[in-house]
Amino acid sequence: MKSESAMELESQPNREPLIQVSDAHLGYGTRIILRGVSLDVNRGDFLGIVGPNGAGKTTILRAVLGILRPLQGNVSCRGRTGYAPQRSQLDPIFPFTVEEVAAMGLWTPDSADLGRRERRQKVAGSLERCGMLDHARTAFRDLSGGQKQRVLVARALVSDPEILILDEPTNDLDLRGEFEVMELVRSLHDSGRTVVMVTHLLHLVTRYVRRLALLHQGRLECGPTEDMLRSDRLEMLYGIPVQVADSKAGRIVAPKMER
Repeated sequence: MKSESAMELESQPNREPLIQVSDAHLGYGTRIILRGVSLDVNRGDFLGIVGPNGAGKTTILRAVLGILRPLQGNVSCRGRTGYAPQRSQLDPIFPFTVEEVAAMGLWTPDSADLGRRERRQKVAGSLERCGMLDHARTAFRDLSGGQKQRVLVARALVSDPEILILDEPTNDLDLRGEFEVMELVRSLHDSGRTVVMVTHLLHLVTRYVRRLALLHQGRLECGPTEDMLRSDRLEMLYGIPVQVADSKAGRIVAPKMER
């Protein structure tokens, strides 16, 4: 029997797939990281991708972005994408300003014909949407972790994408920074964007993500979040006892402590 959340997702309009991964082997050279994985991301989805370190979370993002070609099978993306990488991937030594970092998102074929004024308007608009316009001339390296992440989200938004792809957007953030970034992502999803987010933080998954893909030993399994966040699935994923409980604040996932 299907859960209420599964039936709700199926009943929603505009369930056209924007991203399709079909029986794909993904890896590097002769090394296969993910074997025979299939995944549809439909318009309006908020998909989380979870798995242990080295499970292939970033690998599947690279395939979706077209950076990595599948060794077998097919990966297609029909919508315009905006990508926010992990903050550590941007060199902190080079003195980029906030507006320069946001403008990096315009170096796409779709943006080639934009004039200087239109580019500046798009950069200003994306920074304002992320609450960072007042810091436009600030050096990126001088920002807090949460501010840096919001600038990277602005960079992803500047080309007005249909699909927002986020790689560990709250990694190493304090509680306030994490909350501000995730509320921003929630608002962007609520405004109509499809979101794909890699994270290792299960408390974020329970609060924000609507569909969840679990990566384990080269395989992928996907479904409504409440169906996937079960102790038996998570124990298999992480190899430790896991407790899943509902509370007034939402679903709680934690290692099961032996008394």
